[in-house]
Amino acid sequence: MTDEMKRRQVIDPAVAALMNRQDERESDARLSKSDRAKKAKERKKAANRLPGRVNLDLPLELKKRVFDLAEAERIPASQIVALFLTDGLRRLDSGDLILDPYRRPSGSPRYDWTLDISSLENLE
Repeated sequence: MTDEMKRRQVIDPAVAALMNRQDERESDARLSKSDRAKKAKERKKAANRLPGRVNLDLPLELKKRVFDLAEAERIPASQIVALFLTDGLRRLDSGDLILDPYRRPSGSPRYDWTLDISSLENLE
């Protein structure tokens, strides 16, 4: 039993982050000065985008449609989604979009309602 059972090595997330930073520093040290500067610029740009990032759970077909449209129009998918969200919120504020027909009771203790997006998709 002792040979077959192996302990999993558990690393604290803070320690893992420090180890990753150390690995990055070591790999950066092998880069040329211009490549290091380029990489630092890319990291700064990514860090500046972080506050605006959002993770959403979307139906796969909806995600596919957004990415297909973005590719066809040669526009970033995030801008396509931002346009639709802005327009949807404008319509909600003006009363042109009503959530009630799509509300369904939620089984989650955190939310009272969910929205039945599939009923909206079937209107096409």
